[in-house]
Amino acid sequence: MTYRACNIKTWFDNMVIPYLVPDGMEVQKGKWYLVSTRFGEDLGLAYTDLQEITREKFQLKKPASADGSGEAEIDDVHMETAPIDTQADASFFDTQRILRLAAEEEVKEYKSLRVEESHIFEQARSEIHELNLEMKLINVHFLFQRKKLIFNFTADNRVDFRVLVKRLAGLFKTRIEMRQIGVRDAAKLDGGYGVCGVINCCRRSNCHINSIYLKMGKDQGFVVNSSKLTGVCGRLMCCLAYEMPFYQEELRKYPEQGALVTGPENKSYMVMSFNIIKKDVYISDEFHHQKKVPLETLKFLKREGNRTLWQFTPQPPASQQPAQDIRENGPFRR
Repeated sequence: MTYRACNIKTWFDNMVIPYLVPDGMEVQKGKWYLVSTRFGEDLGLAYTDLQEITREKFQLKKPASADGSGEAEIDDVHMETAPIDTQADASFFDTQRILRLAAEEEVKEYKSLRVEESHIFEQARSEIHELNLEMKLINVHFLFQRKKLIFNFTADNRVDFRVLVKRLAGLFKTRIEMRQIGVRDAAKLDGGYGVCGVINCCRRSNCHINSIYLKMGKDQGFVVNSSKLTGVCGRLMCCLAYEMPFYQEELRKYPEQGALVTGPENKSYMVMSFNIIKKDVYISDEFHHQKKVPLETLKFLKREGNRTLWQFTPQPPASQQPAQDIRENGPFRR
């Protein structure tokens, strides 16, 4: 069974995920729609046209806006995907759906609320400081038509914010919802740059929703106790999960560590490590002399017990390689 869906971006969580489209409704990329979310009705921006998606293949899509302004170029969206647990949310089909196309006046009003939110943020932070609450306010978001005001915050422990909610409700005359989020979600909302100089992976994708393990770093050749594996949030970097599918695919082409390699004159080697990015394999002989060989010079032969056997054929030096005849393959070909 397939479902009509469209990928919609909402700004209370900076996520782009599929929303169900009612029968008979047409959607268009780049237009604003009123959607039903788990927090209430809100406006969202369509990042794709109408799609037919099965429940098993329902995907979470990554947001493309790097600055959080909500004015990202639709054509620049890179729709990387990460599967949803089909058993995670039983009420998914009741809440995550498009209601109707938003009117121009509604969109203008919605965008004007973003300016008001910055002032509310400062007021709320002052109240938190006055009450001496051990929490960090991350962002503030008005839902559609000011029906609810969401405050996202982080804290090391549970926080009794009942007095704070009463004060905020009295100040802003609307429903207040306090959401304690994790440090990964906070980094996604705040933004920032990683040690690579690129915008945080969690900001550009939904990879942070899946578990990230130290084994991912080990499989990618990192020292697992290195402080370089932690991101700005203080947790394992999202890029470990984001890049893991690439490494899993590439590792199938390489001999495992400890594999036996036979070279010229029946000389034996053992695989010590490899560099997937440069496609190099490091092998060691019986005297523990290591050498670096290109992956393309190794050929799988067979499996012997728990090990595999490979053959190493050195490449001839560049000066000894036959020159290409440009008369057959070049501009002088007739």
